[in-house]
Amino acid sequence: MKRPFSYFLFPYILGVYFGYKFHIITNLLFVGLLSSIILFILSILNKKAFIYSLVLLIFFIGYYNTSSNMIKEDKLQFLYDNRVEYAGIVKEKIIKNSSRSKYILVTDYIRINRNIYHIKEKVLLNVKGEKTFEEGDKIKGIGFVKRPKANTNPRLFNYRLYLKTQDINLIIYSKDYSIYLLSKNNLNFFEHNAQLIRNKFLNVLDMTLSEENSSIIKSIILGKSSYLNKNILNSFRELGVSHILAVSGLHVGIISAFFLFVFTMLQLDRKLSTLITIVLIWSYGYIVQFPPSVLRASIIFTLLMTSNLTLRRYDATNSILFSAFILLIFKPLWIFNIGFQLSFASALSLVLFTERVKLLLNINNRFINVMSPILAVQIGILPLLSYHFNNISLIAIITNLILVPILSISVIGGFILIFVSYININTALFLGTLLDLILDFTRFLINIFNKFPYKTLILPQPSFESIIYYYLAVFIFLGFIRFDLLSMKIKKTFLICTLFTILLTTFYITLQNDVEIEFLDVGQGDCSLVNINNDKFFLIDTGGSLSGEFDIGENILYPYLVKKGIFALDGVFISHFHEDHCEALLKLIEKLKIRNIFISYENMENDIYLDIIKKAAENDIPIKILTRGDKINITKNVSFEVLYPSKGINKNKFENENNLSMVLLLNAYGKKILFTGDIESEVENILSSQNNIDIDVIKVPHHGSNTSSTEEFLRSVKPEYGIISVGINRFGHPSDEVLKRYKKYNIEIYRTDKDGLITIRITPRGYKIYEFVNN
Repeated sequence: MKRPFSYFLFPYILGVYFGYKFHIITNLLFVGLLSSIILFILSILNKKAFIYSLVLLIFFIGYYNTSSNMIKEDKLQFLYDNRVEYAGIVKEKIIKNSSRSKYILVTDYIRINRNIYHIKEKVLLNVKGEKTFEEGDKIKGIGFVKRPKANTNPRLFNYRLYLKTQDINLIIYSKDYSIYLLSKNNLNFFEHNAQLIRNKFLNVLDMTLSEENSSIIKSIILGKSSYLNKNILNSFRELGVSHILAVSGLHVGIISAFFLFVFTMLQLDRKLSTLITIVLIWSYGYIVQFPPSVLRASIIFTLLMTSNLTLRRYDATNSILFSAFILLIFKPLWIFNIGFQLSFASALSLVLFTERVKLLLNINNRFINVMSPILAVQIGILPLLSYHFNNISLIAIITNLILVPILSISVIGGFILIFVSYININTALFLGTLLDLILDFTRFLINIFNKFPYKTLILPQPSFESIIYYYLAVFIFLGFIRFDLLSMKIKKTFLICTLFTILLTTFYITLQNDVEIEFLDVGQGDCSLVNINNDKFFLIDTGGSLSGEFDIGENILYPYLVKKGIFALDGVFISHFHEDHCEALLKLIEKLKIRNIFISYENMENDIYLDIIKKAAENDIPIKILTRGDKINITKNVSFEVLYPSKGINKNKFENENNLSMVLLLNAYGKKILFTGDIESEVENILSSQNNIDIDVIKVPHHGSNTSSTEEFLRSVKPEYGIISVGINRFGHPSDEVLKRYKKYNIEIYRTDKDGLITIRITPRGYKIYEFVNN
């Protein structure tokens, strides 16, 4: 059987995916697994049946393995949203700043009230305050347990899944004064020595290098991008060389090549030098805590060296598939880890595509030979980069050719520097000066590359079907699939499927006449995206952070728009100038083309208003003031109409800006959606007296505050549904009294804090409402 691990890996991955999406009772899975084993045994004598039953067995192993992992999380649900006492050992310090720190803690026990649960669980401990702890500290504290938050808007980063790939199912939030140190040095022998070596690395690099250069080498050698400031990290990503910052196969290759060269110079026995190098590679992996890419590279390197020693034929592709299969057996959820995906996609692309790229270019010179592997990797990982990060570097081939060799020398220099520091610190300081020069030159080159115009291409998130078609096209283009040698039947089937897909897509786009309103979950704030026939796009408010700790524009709104392929907005309506309604607009002005900004009043004493008009002027975006009676017709069947405020309204009439909020009516195919900003009862009374309109859906005023949604107003507008845009807050939103009021008038409520993104899809035939979290 050629490359047998292809028969193992792909059904196993499919089983993992289904186990994650549809995990069921373990006993039922066990029956399926047992049945597959029996079928496998019975089919041993029949080769075809044997392969089919093997594939089925591997699928059920993946399903069972993942489902068991997911059910473990379900068993911890009783801890969620409880104040607890806990004790455990700090295994890792993740981040520390002046007001907050994060640690990986392995608990000894968790106590709720008088019940003590001896749970050995890996948790993320989030500590507010200046007090710090070190790896190996045993601590006891009081905190609040939360389940990690999943993405409540589609396409965005899933923090819960990210933590699950690290076996973390709980987050404990504590104040530093509620945590007490019980004892120190509680790591086992191996953990303790790995920590000592890491600390030695850090101390030597800080002592011998400038602060900026030290942070780069620490990040590269230890694989922790948290050592870098955000600007340098973004520069590496935009230039397509961020892989050098994640400890990967490149590092393993550099280290192994260096040691093998040294041992050859010392004329050590070939077998002995190989065995020592293998031990050193695995030791380095342990020191950097074995990220997926290092485990992959260590396994492959060990197989390669072993095959050389035993004079056996080495199959690189099969080795890569074998290492992926072994890792996923122990860590099935790593298949969702971005680093794992990029690591294996890069390795497979390097092995499979490099020679084909050389043949395709058909130019025999050294430059092409050097460039081909880089181009091969870029071809292989392009869909993943587009899917996860929505951008690709257009100069990645150039930057990799120039920067990777220099940074590789820097990595070797860093290790030599650390080694020499054990012998003579003065020599280490001299080497540090030389390494500083190399890294200064590297940063100089990075700054030059960053000034290149159009160095990155922003892309929408591709669909699963698009990714399949991409790789199919690559395999045909590079000659893996000889289209000319396929049977006529297969050619016809392929062409018919391709033509059908193109026609279906064109037909859908051409005839689409939907209006889609999406209420994004932006926490405690408002933001709605209106998509008219997939041709015109409007935002009604943009959300923003009241505390300023989390950038809604950078982390939610802009990524969401880009992933949907929205790079230009026809208009942004701002209800009023409070942070939770318009702060994210500042980020959008920097990143997207915005054709119009619509407001309903001016306030020269409001800092956010002043920032918006300044940035809009810098980017030539017109700001238009709309008041009661103004109407914008988008199509024959879709329009926006302003119901409030009136022209020339006295801003001093109200105590706060909530009652200056623009009230906007969207009319689409006769269905009416009312956007109310943060209006309170005074404005509701004005609207009730001025307008006699029946609406279908209301964006509930002021996040469900008890200062709004009066009974008179609800009787006046008579909505069928209400949408509350709300997040964690200290104001008591939404008010229980208000919720009862909506229930009294049989108005069904949807909430972004519980339902995630809420979609209203309007067609000429009617409308439907969908919740992302439930669907």
